[in-house]
Amino acid sequence: MSRQIPQNVGERVRRIACLAFLLTGVAWLYGAAPAGAEEVLVRVGGVDVPAGTSVHGDAVAIGGPLDIAGTVDGNALAVGGDVTVTGRVGGSVRAVGGNVVLRSTAVVGGAATATGGQVTSEPGATVGQAPPAPTPPPPPPFSVPVPLPVPGPFGGPHIWLWPPAIIGVIAALKAFFLLFLLGALLSFVGTTWLTAVLFPRVTIDLAGLLERAPVATFGVGLLTWAAIWPLAIGLAISVVGLVLVALIPLAVIAALQLGVAAIAVLLGRRIRTSTVGLEALVGAVVLVVAFAIPHLGALVLFLSATWAVGAIVLAIIERGRARPPVAPPPPVVS
Repeated sequence: MSRQIPQNVGERVRRIACLAFLLTGVAWLYGAAPAGAEEVLVRVGGVDVPAGTSVHGDAVAIGGPLDIAGTVDGNALAVGGDVTVTGRVGGSVRAVGGNVVLRSTAVVGGAATATGGQVTSEPGATVGQAPPAPTPPPPPPFSVPVPLPVPGPFGGPHIWLWPPAIIGVIAALKAFFLLFLLGALLSFVGTTWLTAVLFPRVTIDLAGLLERAPVATFGVGLLTWAAIWPLAIGLAISVVGLVLVALIPLAVIAALQLGVAAIAVLLGRRIRTSTVGLEALVGAVVLVVAFAIPHLGALVLFLSATWAVGAIVLAIIERGRARPPVAPPPPVVS
């Protein structure tokens, strides 16, 4: 034990000597007298920045107080001493193992902190005041004005003109269109099945007519499409026909619904003979798949609508012809 104590003491002395040597070297390299303009002011011991003196950098005092009556553009730090500011510090003021005293004329741009001490600020001292912004240079004599962005509805620029925003809007619209199309196809299947279930006899008769006379029903459908517009215009001209003009779209929709249900029943029967509801369901699914094919789907839709309307009109014509003639009244016997 008696040998270890001197060795430990000697080791500590050597460490302190090395630290003092390093601090002395730093002070010799960066230290300068507090007169005129300094880049960095670092000293071992007390540091004084008198009034009228500017330090264009940091002021550091190691093992002594730091008194600033002039101007320090950077930070002010004292290790093992107090920091007293009566002038101006552009950065922060910090004391490690000492106190920070800000006089009434002190102006500190950053924060004031003390580790192992306290911060005292007299009335009138300013802490946290940013340095004044530099004056912008004057514009050139022949400058071209730059147009400002178009303001949006909330005062800012149109955010939807940003390319990622445009891509996002297009993707959202595409997803909405796909969902709408899927809903329309599913509703078509549901309404076709429901029509066949609610009107099974009419649907079966129309399916038989389509199977028996496909060319005639298609021709009658084309003639019906060609006659609808002149008929609507003629009814619209007369005052009495205005009510009938409003009923034409409803009649066309009802004819399409019954005729398409008959086409679905006919297609489902060709695939597998079953009940009317199941045949209509299978045929409606086949029509939906055909409608979804690009370019071909529009043609299938036109053909289906033409056959559907033609089947309804031809069925009405045939039913009118099948009615028995009205017998003449018996002669009156006088």
